[in-house]
Amino acid sequence: MSSSSARRARKRLRISGYLLFALLVSVTGSAILYGEQRQRIDALESELDGYRLYVQNEAESAARDLNTSLVDLQTNLRKLSAAATPAQHARLLFEVRRLSDAAGGALGRLSISHADGRDLEQFLTRTGDYADTLLDSVQSGVLLSAADGEQLTAIGTQCEALCGAINDRLASGLLPMGAVTPDDYYTAEPNADALPAYPSLRYDGPFSESSETAEPKGLPAETVSETRAKDIADRAFPDVTWRFDGRCDAAIAAFDFSGENGETLSVTERGGKLLYWMLPASGDSDEPLTDDALLRLKSSAASYLTGAGFGAMQPTVSVSYAGRAVIGFAAVQNSVVLCADTVQVYVDRVTERVVGLDARGYYAHHTVRRLPAFTLSEQDARDAVSLSLQIESVTPCLLPKCETREVACYECRGTLGERTYLVYINAATGTEESIRELLRTDSGETLL
Repeated sequence: MSSSSARRARKRLRISGYLLFALLVSVTGSAILYGEQRQRIDALESELDGYRLYVQNEAESAARDLNTSLVDLQTNLRKLSAAATPAQHARLLFEVRRLSDAAGGALGRLSISHADGRDLEQFLTRTGDYADTLLDSVQSGVLLSAADGEQLTAIGTQCEALCGAINDRLASGLLPMGAVTPDDYYTAEPNADALPAYPSLRYDGPFSESSETAEPKGLPAETVSETRAKDIADRAFPDVTWRFDGRCDAAIAAFDFSGENGETLSVTERGGKLLYWMLPASGDSDEPLTDDALLRLKSSAASYLTGAGFGAMQPTVSVSYAGRAVIGFAAVQNSVVLCADTVQVYVDRVTERVVGLDARGYYAHHTVRRLPAFTLSEQDARDAVSLSLQIESVTPCLLPKCETREVACYECRGTLGERTYLVYINAATGTEESIRELLRTDSGETLL
């Protein structure tokens, strides 16, 4: 073999060796990478299994808590039928209020869609509010009527049926145990095996059926067409291509539209007002807001409401979640806060621009009031509050007691230890109309 042939042979051998080494390195690297990916997949699957188990256990716990609250609610309703003194009526009605709230909280933890849970949620809310209405009467010296007794019996009978239905579903495994996505929560069709129907509660409380079907007070009488509503949407947000989704025949009838990037908007059929709209947020941060950041977001929301023609408004409570802060406002007339006339403004946490509005409460209730006389002074209201409460502010307001009645009150905001309370003192009689606790968490504020 010539020397040149030998050199070529050695060169080919070296190249083959390099290629073989590279192949071995590649195979080894792929094996290591596959092993790491397999470990990550196994870890994710294990985490997902743990999450599924958590959701299932939470749903079972919620169902049992719901059942327990309903059993206790049924028991107290039966006792009301046997009670004869105002003191017993008051104690039992207070328990009905508390247990209705507890059942509603358990329902909120249960993995069911809005379609399946809405009626039960309304029933529990109305039951609690009905108990509050009766409690006010009893504390004023008015005994329960025969009609009230029949209504309470009907509620008790329904609670018994609900307990039986929940127990059957727990035993047969028919209760939903999977997590419900936000889309599923609002778009799912009602389950054919949903819980049984609920009796109508005939009373005039703020959460009564009559309030849900009442004519909106804050809208002009004239109506707009679908075409006109589309023009209003285009003029409000010219950069969005709106698609008509249909007419919503709710308490406030509206035309619904959606955009290509998740935007949603509703225009009222009466008056052509922007009832609800929402644009995507620029981020998804859910870190607690600093006091300075919250003040800036509130200022942005207040400026938007002024520019949109909502008039005098006062911020109430605020809460933040992924990418947005929600700032609540109530209308103000002659320095008196109108507690029922509420708006929620959504502000982007990054850009501090308004990206959403929910004005359903405002348009349902807003009208110029003939303000009642505030017979008592602010100092009288302070004197009527518990001495244990350190008063921070006193604000005149109209507190809704039913769809057709508001009570002139002083809202006395104060602290007791680390807790904050809103005590509403009747401006004519000096009695306590209501007490709310303002719960502060990392995500914001909630009234209890």
